[in-house]
Amino acid sequence: MSRLDKPDLVLVTVKAYDSEAVASLLKKSVMRNVPVLSLQNGLGNVEELTRRLGADSTIAGTTTEGAMTTGPGAVIHTGRGMTWVGEMNGKISDRCLTIQRALRKAGFTTTVSNNIKGVLWAKAIVNSAVNPITAISRVRNRDVRKIPGLLEIASEVVDEGVAVAQANGILVNPSPKSLLAKVSALTPRNKSSMLQDIEAGRKTEIRQLNGSISRLGRLVGVSTPFNDLLTKLVLALERSQGKPTQRCPNQHWSSGYAPGPSRLKLWLS
Repeated sequence: MSRLDKPDLVLVTVKAYDSEAVASLLKKSVMRNVPVLSLQNGLGNVEELTRRLGADSTIAGTTTEGAMTTGPGAVIHTGRGMTWVGEMNGKISDRCLTIQRALRKAGFTTTVSNNIKGVLWAKAIVNSAVNPITAISRVRNRDVRKIPGLLEIASEVVDEGVAVAQANGILVNPSPKSLLAKVSALTPRNKSSMLQDIEAGRKTEIRQLNGSISRLGRLVGVSTPFNDLLTKLVLALERSQGKPTQRCPNQHWSSGYAPGPSRLKLWLS
């Protein structure tokens, strides 16, 4: 892709730990002010893209569409969901409305939110409850609500995440517990992305999910024992698979190995 390329839209769907690498790539290869929509898990992705590309280029988004890899280059759609897009400043922009129309035309239920920060937090909180629990227990999404012990842990994780969000001035919406129930119902046979990563021996997004909630909780004096424990357990799983982790000065749950350049960009015209 040359510097002169100007796609209508770039969708960033990489792992959260690859956001910095992808932002650097886009800065070198895409013209300024091309809209870049993040549809990623975790917290901090939009902020990282904004630091590298500027607020004029970056749009926030998230989705509960379910998908599962079945082999190299093979993915199956395992459940219908909802997609949200929005500006970080809360404005309903023309470009977000254009994206909404394009995604709806493609068959995805899509909403433009004037509180996209709250939506990102809601999704991250749900992921922080589902992903590590399924990865550690080796169960599918539906089992988090079917198995009483797992549901109890998930509820505690959600409560901690909401408390941290509120202490950071975030109005979380939709309700994470309602969203958790909806995601479980819509993607019952899905394996969470974290379980898929553990089974494949890959690095997980635990640092950008539970790790971020724990770190932000410490900054505002909110205790997060369940998020702390799940983070440590998943990091231990990573280490047991030959992926040693270490802290670095700028990121509490960072890794000692460089992120891969994997990326997916869709161009909508």
